[in-house]
Amino acid sequence: MTMRDDERKALRSLSFNWAPTPNDVWLRPTFHVDGLNRGVADLILDGFAEADKTADSSPIGVVVLGQRGVGKTHLLGSIRERVQDEGGYFFLITLLDAVAFWRSAAQSILDGLTREVDERPTQLATLLNRLADALSAPRTIRRAVSGESPITRASMDAFVDLLRKGFRQVAVECQDTIRALILRASESPREQDIGHTYLCSNDEVEPGDRAEWGIRRSRRAPQEIVRDMSRLIALTGPTVIAVDQIDLLINQSAKATAHAKSAENWAQSLLIEHIAGGLMSLREMTRRTLSVVTCLPASWTYITTQATDTVQDRFRQAVNLNTIGSADVARELVERRFAEGFERAGFMPPYPSWPVRPEAFKDAVAFTPRELLITIDSHVRRCLLNDELSELRKLVDAAPAAPVSLPSQVTFSQTDRNALDQTYAELERAADPDVALHSDTEDTVVPQLLEAGLKAWIGQQDDGGQLFSIDALTGSKPALHGRLRQSIEQDREDEAHWAFRAISAAHPIAALNRLRNAATAAGLTEGITKRKLFILRTDEWSPGRRTQEAVEAFVTAGGRRLAFSPDDISKLMALKEMQSNEDPERLRAWYLGRKPADGIAFLQQAFAGREPPISATAARPADEPPPPPIPTRGEIPLGMAVGGNQIPVKLEALRRHTAIFAGSGSGKTVLIRRLVEECALQGVSAIVLDPNNDLSRLGDAWPTPPDGWDVGDEEKAAQYIANTEVVVWTPRRESGRPLSFQPLPDFASIRDDPDEFGAAVDAAVAALAPRAKVDGTNKNAHLGQAVLREALRSFARYGGSDLRAFIGLLSALPEGISELDNAEKIANNMAQTLLAAMVNDPLFGGAGESADPGTLLTPGLGKRARVSVISFIGLTSDEQRQSFVNQLQLALFSWIKRHPANDRPLGGLFVMDEAQTLAPSSGYTACTASTLALASQARKYGLGLVFATQAPKGLHNQITGNAATQVFGLLSNPVQIGAAREMAKAKGSDVAEVGSLDRGEFYVTVEGTAFQKMRSPMCLSYHPSSPLTLEEVLKHARRDA
Repeated sequence: MTMRDDERKALRSLSFNWAPTPNDVWLRPTFHVDGLNRGVADLILDGFAEADKTADSSPIGVVVLGQRGVGKTHLLGSIRERVQDEGGYFFLITLLDAVAFWRSAAQSILDGLTREVDERPTQLATLLNRLADALSAPRTIRRAVSGESPITRASMDAFVDLLRKGFRQVAVECQDTIRALILRASESPREQDIGHTYLCSNDEVEPGDRAEWGIRRSRRAPQEIVRDMSRLIALTGPTVIAVDQIDLLINQSAKATAHAKSAENWAQSLLIEHIAGGLMSLREMTRRTLSVVTCLPASWTYITTQATDTVQDRFRQAVNLNTIGSADVARELVERRFAEGFERAGFMPPYPSWPVRPEAFKDAVAFTPRELLITIDSHVRRCLLNDELSELRKLVDAAPAAPVSLPSQVTFSQTDRNALDQTYAELERAADPDVALHSDTEDTVVPQLLEAGLKAWIGQQDDGGQLFSIDALTGSKPALHGRLRQSIEQDREDEAHWAFRAISAAHPIAALNRLRNAATAAGLTEGITKRKLFILRTDEWSPGRRTQEAVEAFVTAGGRRLAFSPDDISKLMALKEMQSNEDPERLRAWYLGRKPADGIAFLQQAFAGREPPISATAARPADEPPPPPIPTRGEIPLGMAVGGNQIPVKLEALRRHTAIFAGSGSGKTVLIRRLVEECALQGVSAIVLDPNNDLSRLGDAWPTPPDGWDVGDEEKAAQYIANTEVVVWTPRRESGRPLSFQPLPDFASIRDDPDEFGAAVDAAVAALAPRAKVDGTNKNAHLGQAVLREALRSFARYGGSDLRAFIGLLSALPEGISELDNAEKIANNMAQTLLAAMVNDPLFGGAGESADPGTLLTPGLGKRARVSVISFIGLTSDEQRQSFVNQLQLALFSWIKRHPANDRPLGGLFVMDEAQTLAPSSGYTACTASTLALASQARKYGLGLVFATQAPKGLHNQITGNAATQVFGLLSNPVQIGAAREMAKAKGSDVAEVGSLDRGEFYVTVEGTAFQKMRSPMCLSYHPSSPLTLEEVLKHARRDA
């Protein structure tokens, strides 16, 4: 049914913000529904009441666990409002740098004290007024210390004297901190700066600034500042401190197994110790304070199992937030959200939840709030895109679509654009940029300008920038002036950040203090590429030693200084004025056509290196020509025999596997590459293991034709590069192109096919049972498998596929899913075991593309073959590599049985360099069994294996025996030379010169023929003398496939 204008306007007025940021905690929870997560809220408020009764200590903290979208941020927002309504204080610690735990905590508390929220007085003003009341301070002193009138040294001394009489110990130990807080509440910018720098544990800017107000010059440690502020606040009321962003911190740090030994894993262990130590000390360092931690279940399990101290002893048993659980709560949640939009549009809906039918909400009991809003938003967007109104009657059948940008509903002609262009130019000329270039005003002016610039940048993105958000403006002395967030992986609450801070201060110490505060607030950490900090400063830094050391650390961690020119500032001012006065729809159309943010130099520089979300299969334009037809020769050349004849090998013969025995300097890598390249030219995709960084250039073209190419190789190389999709994967390296093993299929795509759905559930049970430790034959394992199967069926019916979400379901199994007694306890035990498995093996359900052989072997549109190079740079030990290869081979074996080559000569190639580390001749590794199973069974399904090693005696003899094609190159070790000759003699030949072959010379036998001596041609892709560095591998992984 075609929509009427009023219906169209009403639907466009609906707002769906399903992914709130930490700053949303400070906003009034307009759409709060009491029934949502009521039990958890009551538990926190009970703890808050307990804190109110204590005097010199703090109650046990509360951990709130939940998967993405269950309402953790919304819960904190409602708790914040309740706490402040009941006379308490609320602070949110955003933890982005574990090493700087206390510095982050001090800055966060100071930010919370000075924020203006809900038209209330700031918490700092409330604190100082309550202290004045408790001390019966005269009105003049009260007004002075609370910032209502100018502060004098005499007034401050009088107030501290009253504090000493009323609370002697607190006054003696915290006198510098209370003086700094009074200065921070002043209206004078200079006095604010003096107090602020002290509370941030920064250096005194001008000698004597602090002494003027009775404050000692020395810096107080951030941990002591937190303790002092808490003791002073506790004199006037209880506090709730919430700790957020732990998931982001853990996910963006190096992942490690429980027994890791590398430097990277040591750093991860140290990070966990910092987090655990900080959380434990938080309770000990504060008074009358309830500590609340919100995070994903996997993050809390990681902390409690990896930290040496028992952090869980300082917190109550973790509480899980679950699905909505009630149709009435779901309906009220949507109706409240819709009511505001309908009122704004002047629309009277036929029923409050229109266009979502009331009966649809019966399905919402199994949805999280975010899933519910995404589903409804997708339906509304489809209605607007199609300009057809339809009512949503079943939530389960409404599969959420990918975010799409709605077309503008305003008519926007060239005349309109010219008019806005003229307005922009006039406002730019009229702007006075000087106000943004002074240290006294930059904290007020620059945040608003950056917000305007970032809004324009988001608005000019083709998709409407729906994955981006801007942090709300904060207090009067913000550490950052702006931050843009991009949601990258919602399942892991992962984000990319671009933070900005203008520093115009000429005084070296003032500039240094601002730089340190900004780095802490941005979480700037060396090696964490997803968090960036840009300092907007045109002047050079001070040449002083301390400044230069801080700047060097800033640059090493990835920070950049960008010029903040008057031209850029004028453009930002023009955008700010336009956003205040122009119609948002007209502006959006103008953004898309004009792209004004591209004309702002520092924004262009900041976002120049931004890469699109990594996608395994990038679609190509519809008008791109298809690849040339696949050749049908059915054979590939290996090289030229000494007599001048070409030595071919049939593709079908490669099903019976290939073994290459050659040492350093033999040309083995070139031979492997040419074999992969020739197969790709025939349309055969490959998975290539790269332990030495010398195979990751398989997608690079030669800059000039190399020596060693035969006639026609230049044309072959051009065809190979043009028609082969080479993708470099980096398991356990998130800054590249990570891989992980996802045990759950896409149930949503198969739930309408009962047979396929049942088979998928069976396969998922088979994959999860060993990890959940219920794969045995005893009674407990039998019961565990039953509960696992029932939970999976329920989860799968709603189209779930995320492992963490399923573990969340297991950890708090809803009623009615299982008929077994003690099902909830059994399910919770399995949830903990699966979480532990994820902690111990980050590749299990971890970040990155699923290591699905179908993905690894299927080329994108317009390509003939895909070569998936799996780099081992993130797998630093043999044990990690063997575990990864084992899982990959099990998945590969399962996949080829379901996707055999049938009538094709060769279905795919699996190349293993340094194969002796995977299936050695003696001993047993994690992947020995799966390697031998592939070697004996893969041929019947059309998968060819290539084993390469420098040690003929080091490779398992069952592999050698299963290889129909064998190649021997230069070997230097006498033992290995003897082994090679012995293996050749077993085939009725000899390789007498194997110890003196030249580079590129090999002995080869194909399908039982006698060994022939041959020369291999140079590979078709670029192969310089040195392998890629770690950073170069990561760069290759990030670029588009």
